[in-house]
Amino acid sequence: MWSTPIQVFNDGYKKPVERYRDFLKEHFDLNLENFNYEIREWETTPGSGYWLAPHNHGHSHFTAIHYSYVSGEGGELILHDPRVNANRGFPQEFGSEFAPYIIKPETGMTVIFPSYIYHTAAPFRGMIREGKVSEIQLNSPRTIDNLIEEGYINMDNAHLGATPI
Repeated sequence: MWSTPIQVFNDGYKKPVERYRDFLKEHFDLNLENFNYEIREWETTPGSGYWLAPHNHGHSHFTAIHYSYVSGEGGELILHDPRVNANRGFPQEFGSEFAPYIIKPETGMTVIFPSYIYHTAAPFRGMIREGKVSEIQLNSPRTIDNLIEEGYINMDNAHLGATPI
């Protein structure tokens, strides 16, 4: 979807560090152990009528939402296309390419997505919905020189300073 890695698991709760390690390996071929990182996790237990306005997690890189228990209707997780105005100029027939990604929460489900994606929790109608939200901030312990030597940064076409005319 939108060339953005979004992953949905239906296999129960796993520690956030395990989820993020698997996600980074599968989608980016990166090893979490190569980074300094901080994971924050908090519980959420919204009751009937709960909803959240569109927001993102600007101070982290990836977000995971785990639904421990769902008893009710609604409460869909709505992920909004991060490409602002990407639909501009396209005929209506392309509308589905720009539509939000809507995920109906289920007991035991975990969703991981980049934290820059604005997301909404639709109104929830039911007895209770229990879950955990976590986010991870990654920091590379390598210097720019290390990243160039290891091939993560290609300096062949890089121009420092002003672009020649």
